[in-house]
Amino acid sequence: MKRVQGLDGVRGFAILWVLAYHLYALLPKAGWAAIPGLQGFSALGWIGVSLFFSLSGYLIVPMLVAQKGAPHFFGRFWGRRAFRLLPVYILVLLSFVIAGACWPEGAPGRERLFGPGIPLWSYAALVQNVLMASHAFLGTEWLRVTWSLAVEVQFYALICVLVYFLPRAQLVRWLVALALGAVLVRFAVVFVNPGANAPLVVLLPCRLDAFLLGALAAMLPAVTEQRRRPRQFAAVAVLAASAAAFGFFVSGGFGAAYRFVLPTYYLMLATGSAALIELSAMSSPLVRWLMESRAMVRAGRLSYFLYLFHFPVVWTIYAGVFKLEPNLETPRALAVMGLVIGVLWLLAELSYRFVEAPLIRRAHRF
Repeated sequence: MKRVQGLDGVRGFAILWVLAYHLYALLPKAGWAAIPGLQGFSALGWIGVSLFFSLSGYLIVPMLVAQKGAPHFFGRFWGRRAFRLLPVYILVLLSFVIAGACWPEGAPGRERLFGPGIPLWSYAALVQNVLMASHAFLGTEWLRVTWSLAVEVQFYALICVLVYFLPRAQLVRWLVALALGAVLVRFAVVFVNPGANAPLVVLLPCRLDAFLLGALAAMLPAVTEQRRRPRQFAAVAVLAASAAAFGFFVSGGFGAAYRFVLPTYYLMLATGSAALIELSAMSSPLVRWLMESRAMVRAGRLSYFLYLFHFPVVWTIYAGVFKLEPNLETPRALAVMGLVIGVLWLLAELSYRFVEAPLIRRAHRF
């Protein structure tokens, strides 16, 4: 698939939204730092992960379909995924072990970062999300975000087998059925074990519709010039309807029926995410100015490192250097956050230039 700048922009938008959620919305802050519009938008930054999932489905499934029947189907796919995902992931696991051994007793954040939690072997096996669901605990903060990488890899394992063994004529029907099945799984979780929110967040069967709706959007017929405008209009309508339904949900509009609607709100997000990705892929004027901007595209290229390392960098600088817990309560703390973002971006640039990009090129040669 030809690289589309708008899709890099979607990835950049998703990572910046996640960073705004973790590094602004969730932190203690002074009243002057709590900008109402920014606070409200940043508080929804966890939606960025749903965007990542839908984008993975959008990119991975058509690629697998195109390669079906080619020699070394599984080896080629998993080899390229390993070159892309494992180096930075191994770095973050090593950083956890080294930092845990060096972090002084009594230093800020030690318990939150390295206390008892999800066993390290589960991170190495990329099944930490299963243990997180069973413990109703997302792990220590250094490695907390890695649950979504585990979900991604588990999706790859499922989808490459489905694409390989299913006839192409049946694939779309299976994807639709599995997406609907994800909604049913969430209903089962909500009604069999009320209050168990962790499985809804971190288990692949509960998040599968995000990947599959992205895949289904990518498998729509190619856009012709005559059909481009109607297709863009349809995507805008779907995005607006999804946003309106989600807004009505989070504002409490469903009242006493909240529990019955709860399993569908990820479907609202998945539908809206797929529509936004489709608009970006078509370079729609509605999103072109944002998704194809130079800064957004660059953030997309750096997004993997930014995502995995933002908590380690935040805690290392705040606690390790300045003996503070992350906060935005004083001008000094705000200046520290500026330093954090600068260091994080610099490390991401170095990682992409000297580790990720060379390995991606090598993987494609194989």
